[in-house]
Amino acid sequence: MKDLIHQFGRLRLLALALTFLPLAAIPLAGVVWLWQTGYLFHWLLLLALCAGLALLLQAWLAFKDRRRMLETRTRPDGNWSATAEAAWTKVEALAQSVEPQAYSWQESTPLWSLGQETLEQVAHHFFPDKERPLLELTLPHALLIVERASRELRKEIVHTLPFSHRFSVGTLVRARSWQQTATRYHNAYRLGRALLSPAGALYKEFNRAVGGHILDYGSERLQRWLLQEYVRKVGFYAIELYSGNLLLSGELTSGSGHPIQVVVFGPAQSGKTTVVDTFAGEESEPVPERGNKWVSVHRLNSSDWGELELWDTAAWKGLPRRQARRAVASADLIIWVSHAVTADVKYEAEQVSRLKRWLASRVGQPEPPLLVVLTHSEQVDAVERKERTAEAFAVAKESVVALSAKPTMSEASATSPQAVLRREPLHAAFVYHYSQVVRCQYWRYLHRQRRAENRELAGRQLRNVAGSAWKTARGVFRRHPKR
Repeated sequence: MKDLIHQFGRLRLLALALTFLPLAAIPLAGVVWLWQTGYLFHWLLLLALCAGLALLLQAWLAFKDRRRMLETRTRPDGNWSATAEAAWTKVEALAQSVEPQAYSWQESTPLWSLGQETLEQVAHHFFPDKERPLLELTLPHALLIVERASRELRKEIVHTLPFSHRFSVGTLVRARSWQQTATRYHNAYRLGRALLSPAGALYKEFNRAVGGHILDYGSERLQRWLLQEYVRKVGFYAIELYSGNLLLSGELTSGSGHPIQVVVFGPAQSGKTTVVDTFAGEESEPVPERGNKWVSVHRLNSSDWGELELWDTAAWKGLPRRQARRAVASADLIIWVSHAVTADVKYEAEQVSRLKRWLASRVGQPEPPLLVVLTHSEQVDAVERKERTAEAFAVAKESVVALSAKPTMSEASATSPQAVLRREPLHAAFVYHYSQVVRCQYWRYLHRQRRAENRELAGRQLRNVAGSAWKTARGVFRRHPKR
């Protein structure tokens, strides 16, 4: 500081001070004038009013910023399993524990360690018995996690932080350094300002207290948000990958755009076709190319549920078991139709139990809901029969639906009030299980996409190896021609 004053010159510094001294005395002279004229109280009241309005405005803006950040925060996927959701709880706890002081933007090692710690948390959750669970991840999958997390984090920064597309990382680092330097000399500046202009210093100190309390959207908060989103993004894609949701192509699978498949089983004369017609009304249309001699497919477009395919299978005893298992493997919802009067309850309970065993063999996929529909229920005590059926078939009471035999003349139109009332229990049961149906559809399509990707990658790798071997062999024979 002495060297700086010596180079600048004491006389020049004195001349500069004399130049600004009258300007610095203006606020003090103004306060004296207000006191002499009797307007000092009114000025202080106006000052408090303006400061209060500014306080409210700043508080509202800070609240909007916080809410916008909460809305753009990475959240778990709705199709995740319970295991994946438990892993996300650990990732969120790690994100909340991050402190910006422990991570420097000038060094990449701490950030890399934070990402590695996130991966280890997820890997250990999915492979608790492995000594080094992180090694269960292949190299392409590890690179895919970094790629997808960086891409999503870039989008959030661009769309959330003001002027983030204009400021460089160096600007943020320099701003942080300037803030630390300014903090060291700020007390001396405040003391000098109070000596030169007491009235201005009073206003500035009040404004500093208000603004410092409200505008906490500083560089530390920005770094905290960036680090937390970094942890969430890495954890999100790690969970997607370890749980089997993410393909190597980088595509996040979605069941949207693909029909929900409802498979209807039941003995002969149980009323399967009646159930299909009741469920679909007059809105379905047959799709012969999707069916065969054992299954007839009807397609339904619903404004509430999207596109559905209703598979009406042949009578259970005449249905080949290979066809039945194939239908079960493709089902998002299974409906077993039973005649409320003539059903062989013991036999049908055994067949439903067989269906459950087949469902349990669908490795890596959630089990689709199983509904039991009792037709001709108007001929028996529907409530009692539903309870007996639920107990015999070992299903929940909510999964048993009582349906009348056939539509009457007044129900000839699917839009008539009687027809709507008749199919309401069936639709209510479908709505009750709809979230699980959508989850099953998602995993079924994901399983199919994963198998297709594995076949494509294996074929491409084999073709590349064969091409390289052919080029090598051709080069060898060219270098050693026959004599």
